[in-house]
Amino acid sequence: MLITEMNAITIADDLVEFLENHPSYSACVHSVFPHAVNLLIGEDELITFTNQDDIMPMGLIVDSSVSFTQHLKIGEKVVLNIDRFAAANGVFIVTLRDAEIWETHPFISPAPRPGDEVAQINLQLVRWVVRQPALGLLPLLPRLTNQPAYLNPMNDNLYSRYIADDLEAFTAAIGTSDWEDALNIADRLVGFGMGSTPACDDFLAAYLVVFKTALALDPQRFSWVREFNKAIANKAKNRTTLISAIMLRHAADGKIGRSYQRLIQTCMFNIKSDLAYLASQVMQHGATSGGDFLLGLVCALNWYRNNATDFQKEGERAWAESISLKPVPMV
Repeated sequence: MLITEMNAITIADDLVEFLENHPSYSACVHSVFPHAVNLLIGEDELITFTNQDDIMPMGLIVDSSVSFTQHLKIGEKVVLNIDRFAAANGVFIVTLRDAEIWETHPFISPAPRPGDEVAQINLQLVRWVVRQPALGLLPLLPRLTNQPAYLNPMNDNLYSRYIADDLEAFTAAIGTSDWEDALNIADRLVGFGMGSTPACDDFLAAYLVVFKTALALDPQRFSWVREFNKAIANKAKNRTTLISAIMLRHAADGKIGRSYQRLIQTCMFNIKSDLAYLASQVMQHGATSGGDFLLGLVCALNWYRNNATDFQKEGERAWAESISLKPVPMV
């Protein structure tokens, strides 16, 4: 019997925690692709491992270039332990011992960008995105960002035309802090599109992660985020695919794939990175998933920019007041 062995390069911290608490857990192969495998644990959680240079929450990267379809089939059992994954039939093993651990939760820098810097970064991102193929929801970029002056018209498609009004209404409701209306509109967005992660789910995931990051920066001001994000994740349970529902649940908790995470961190915090390169890494996901996420991100950053500007002004005013109240030092 020929045994295929692989080594994990990187593993998500939430997966490490799961394995520590669930020794010898039996998972089932949910779906297999040439470069990725999804293992079902319980009824509503997936472990994703891949041989490409990205990692998702509850995921890992392995050092193999072979197609996973040669080694695993849907329905097969895989036994999970803290040091390795092994197919129940013994022909497939992934060793975890020397893997680097990736932190899934968003990095909160002590130096978030002020609103005007976020606006500049977002403008650069919009200008990069508009030069990409207008697939999925991307034809709606000029309409949803309200910046048609420098954007060339983009060829639309049936899906983007159909959902355009709802997406515009959703972004408008978010902009006016009408959370109830936004959640009602989300009923028509969750699950809309094709593929394992429908287009509008990718769009919404960007919003959820930006909201969660804002909550981490100012828990009192953005306290509504917990309820809003949870509501979107709950809607996804019965309205979309299992893979996408899990993605939205992770996003509601502020967790997203590493390439997405790095781009969001660069946009929101004082981190020097190549914006175009990070965007291109996100753009490579799926047929349209990366582009749909980028559209959601530029819209969410518009919202954050406005709120970050207000927050910065409040912080400066509070700082000035605290200085004025201090006694003048005596020589």
